[in-house]
Amino acid sequence: MRYLSSVLLLAVFSVLFFTVPSSADSSGGKDKHDMTPITGSKELEKLKTLSGTWVGTTDMDGKEMPISVVYETSSNGSVVVEKLSPDTPHEMVSVYFDDDGKLSMTHYCAVGNQPHFTLAGSSGDQIELVFENGTNMNPAEDGYMHDVTLDFKDDDTMVQEWTYYENGEKADTASFTFKRAQ
Repeated sequence: MRYLSSVLLLAVFSVLFFTVPSSADSSGGKDKHDMTPITGSKELEKLKTLSGTWVGTTDMDGKEMPISVVYETSSNGSVVVEKLSPDTPHEMVSVYFDDDGKLSMTHYCAVGNQPHFTLAGSSGDQIELVFENGTNMNPAEDGYMHDVTLDFKDDDTMVQEWTYYENGEKADTASFTFKRAQ
């Protein structure tokens, strides 16, 4: 019985091994999954340079508070994932990507909605995104992030300014100053 089990196991492994697709196509080329990283708009490429951890401060109720943000390029270079206040109850995730060659972003907010932003303008040192639409929200009634500006002071310093709307009107602005930590 033990001999029969070993033979069956060997047969299963043989079938699996010999039926796994080759990593090269019939012409000897590279595997179709061996992809060249995606190059995006100049704005997305600028955001890719942020990869790593940034630390800084923000003003909350008149007090300067510490804050951090982490950037990671993902999905073969097609997106940049931003985690603001990572590993805290206030963590928020924003995913930056190109839509038909134009930078866009979806912000997964701690208030439970997902505003979608599109590029309003950019220069070498600044990217401005504005609200286009959103899910899980009614812009005329709910609170949501309406726009964000990323201002690159130098390669290791960035200021973000987020504008929050409530009941269809500007309610607050939060400013974050970050320095590259790693």
